[in-house]
Amino acid sequence: MKFFFIQVRYYLKKGCRSEFYRKFRDNNIIEMSRAEVGNIEYCMFFPMDSDDDICILEKWESKENIEAHQNTLHYAILNELKEKYVEKVEIKKYWVEELM
Repeated sequence: MKFFFIQVRYYLKKGCRSEFYRKFRDNNIIEMSRAEVGNIEYCMFFPMDSDDDICILEKWESKENIEAHQNTLHYAILNELKEKYVEKVEIKKYWVEELM
């Protein structure tokens, strides 16, 4: 199976991770993203090398699914949160073939 893998790292403003996470959670962004057509996986992690960053790992069936994701209400809410809490975003995208 082939899929798109996206690795996102949010470099948050100092001391804002808890509030960003709470608003992310309260707006059900993870659950709504997971419920979208073509989403295989959507996970959030706190990296061990930082007290201020958050990482998101996403798997999608197609580029079209990613584009549709970027046009949802919860993605717009995420963009508002990023404007308020995020200093920098690092995004890496891969086309992956799962080996089994």
